[in-house]
Amino acid sequence: MAYHYMYHTQSSSLMQTLYALVKDKPHFVVTSNTDDHLAMAGFDRKSIFEIEGNMKDMQCARGCHDKVYSNREAVFTMREHEQGMEIPSEYLPKCPVCGGPMQLHVPVNQAFVQDEDWRAKSERYMDFIDNFHNKKLLIMEFGVGARNQMIKAPFMKLAYAEPDAFYITFNKGEVYIQPQIQDKAMGVDGDLAVILPEVLKSLKQIK
Repeated sequence: MAYHYMYHTQSSSLMQTLYALVKDKPHFVVTSNTDDHLAMAGFDRKSIFEIEGNMKDMQCARGCHDKVYSNREAVFTMREHEQGMEIPSEYLPKCPVCGGPMQLHVPVNQAFVQDEDWRAKSERYMDFIDNFHNKKLLIMEFGVGARNQMIKAPFMKLAYAEPDAFYITFNKGEVYIQPQIQDKAMGVDGDLAVILPEVLKSLKQIK
């Protein structure tokens, strides 16, 4: 999976369209995606907070320490020595501290670590929000379910708290907006691959 999604692919046209929409404005991305495709599309890594990690990294499966490592060399080595969907144990990466197994830096269990880089991204996101306090702020949310507590709930809370914020949620088949922010929000139900190019086209016409 790491090889396929991280090292043997390119960003989608949808991600590139999203970047084109915001690249000329101050922006920050909060995402539960773990595939690094936002950065591949052109977004600055310093302006992306991947709250559930990234498949290009790995950590101790036991969470014995909070450091995260690139898995590129390990992934290519395992792929090179793969035998019928199995990998000889000597090529599996080991934790440099406890000697135990390593896993992708995604929350597959309670051992998910929040390393220094993760914490720095979280702080940059909060700084961005603080900088736009009482200023015009557009919150765009893409494909987030109604019960999501990591992204959707904080976004709607932010929209409610900021007097000049406007919230737009894009979600095919499931558009949910809390009643408290109905007057400063919009829901768009449809296919992002169709909608976003039209939004970008309209924005260019306005300019």
